[in-house]
Amino acid sequence: MTISLPVKKSRFDLFDSLIHSGFRFRENDILVLSSKFVSMSEGSVVNLNKIKVSKKAQNLAFKYHMDAKIAELTLRESDYIYKGIPGFLLAVKDGMMAPNAGIDKSNVPSGFVILYPQEPFKSAENLRLKFLVNLGIKVGVVIADSRLMPTRIGTTGVAIAIAGFEPVEDQRGKKDLFGNVMRVTFRAVADSLASMGVAMMGETDESTPVAVIRHIKVIATNRRLSSHDIVVDPVQDIYVRGLER
Repeated sequence: MTISLPVKKSRFDLFDSLIHSGFRFRENDILVLSSKFVSMSEGSVVNLNKIKVSKKAQNLAFKYHMDAKIAELTLRESDYIYKGIPGFLLAVKDGMMAPNAGIDKSNVPSGFVILYPQEPFKSAENLRLKFLVNLGIKVGVVIADSRLMPTRIGTTGVAIAIAGFEPVEDQRGKKDLFGNVMRVTFRAVADSLASMGVAMMGETDESTPVAVIRHIKVIATNRRLSSHDIVVDPVQDIYVRGLER
């Protein structure tokens, strides 16, 4: 199920917009929210005309044939930058790899760009608590973005932040159908739900920035989650290790 909401162009109250949407939320609903929708609610939108470009950003922009202001914002938003290709810097933000650190020109007015939420796990947890305190119901929250996957055409969903349930389930030690013991498998629950939500919400002018998933089994939790619960260290990542070699 998706929730249709009016187009937003400035900061707004996220919880208030959801409860006044006319949708009837239920206990154990999983709310998948577009990261852009959350960012807009928090005012994480930047006017490119106000960006001052550093020498380092100018050099990167020249090297990778990209907008110098986007290069500057990527430098500011990134934990670090691996490499680049024409038009993009392959950056890491909050432990997650994303082209241009997730900065996007889509679904914002011309001349502006939208960033990831500044503290996405805090945003997800605050929304979960508002549902609990004001409506008396427990919900799970996923802040999701669309993402290109290595060697694949098109975008899928990825979880930027989560609240209310364990985002990853450890399958190690369990047996498969043939009795083989699983040794390395973790189940990316939050990313799977993010993909479901992104598929329902769409990518263009649908104006459905929220999807609600029901009747799916997750491990509920009240603990405060962070990026450490969903990211893998680069030295353990098979893609990064393989490409570096």
